[in-house]
Amino acid sequence: MLPVEIGTRRLLLDLPVPADADAVTRYCQDPLFERYLTTPWPYTSSDAEAFLSGYVPAGWASEAELTWAIRAERGGLLLGMISVREAQHEIGFWMGDEHRGAGYMSEAADAVCAWVLAGGVPGATTVFWRAVEGNLGSAKVARSAGFRRIEPDDATVPTRDGGTLPAWYGVRESEPDPRAEASWNGILGARA
Repeated sequence: MLPVEIGTRRLLLDLPVPADADAVTRYCQDPLFERYLTTPWPYTSSDAEAFLSGYVPAGWASEAELTWAIRAERGGLLLGMISVREAQHEIGFWMGDEHRGAGYMSEAADAVCAWVLAGGVPGATTVFWRAVEGNLGSAKVARSAGFRRIEPDDATVPTRDGGTLPAWYGVRESEPDPRAEASWNGILGARA
């Protein structure tokens, strides 16, 4: 599959490129990445270069994982990353620390889910999300993007060292689920 650009009201999701390596390296020093993500730790510039020059293009070519850079404008600064693994239709994302809190990731996640469920990924009728328990920022994005929290029997997520940790899960269907908002109350509380 050729990379696809997705536009939103405030964002452009496009192909991450090798020129983004410095920003990726800098963002991936965040201690939250060590705690909640499976990115290598410590994260080096070589990791960023391999990700951008090899992993991202290979993912698009094989359709195994479709990864977008999140930017405010064409050619602009990298704000974060978002991807969908096609086999499971699972979304994953991260945002650079200084760009959190503006609703960018929720906007990007909603746009990627809408694209997937509108036929961007043929046959997809759901998009899944999961995160290590305690990752409240990711859970808030999932809630804002219309995911409904679910509790599978084996609610775990793999770790970078091959183990697993307890995880929270969510699903977003093609049709909005009226139970979605309330399903998060147990971990995020009701919205005011």
